[in-house]
Amino acid sequence: MKSIAPLSLLVATLLAGCAATDACGPSPAKEGPALTDAHNARNSLDWAGAYEGTLPCADCPGIQTRLVLTAHGGYELQTRYLDRQPHPNVVRGTFSWQPDGSTIRLDKAGDGQRYFVAEGRLIQLYQDGSRPTGPLAPHYELTQVR
Repeated sequence: MKSIAPLSLLVATLLAGCAATDACGPSPAKEGPALTDAHNARNSLDWAGAYEGTLPCADCPGIQTRLVLTAHGGYELQTRYLDRQPHPNVVRGTFSWQPDGSTIRLDKAGDGQRYFVAEGRLIQLYQDGSRPTGPLAPHYELTQVR
């Protein structure tokens, strides 16, 4: 009888300890913001700098293009129609990141043009925001120059 009393006291203490702190069972998940994979071009790539290329043109050989993006959200866009413009047209303004974190949009001075930001290149998007497809798709790219 003497050995049952200390054992009963030990079991009662353990049960009381579990009830007070709920340490014996699994703890519920803490509520808060869900963790998501937030890797995107904006925070994962070295995107600031100059990009160059010749973009397609419906009625000319191409549009020689240079787009410089600054880390503070500014840009300078130089465009020149190859067969009819001796000097480039230059516009400056600001750009904004779209919610996906991988697309930028130039302000009104840049006609609201959108570019998908990839490793070492920009892909000019159509006005509706979709990526070019088909045989001309590779010609919508500007390559980052160092």
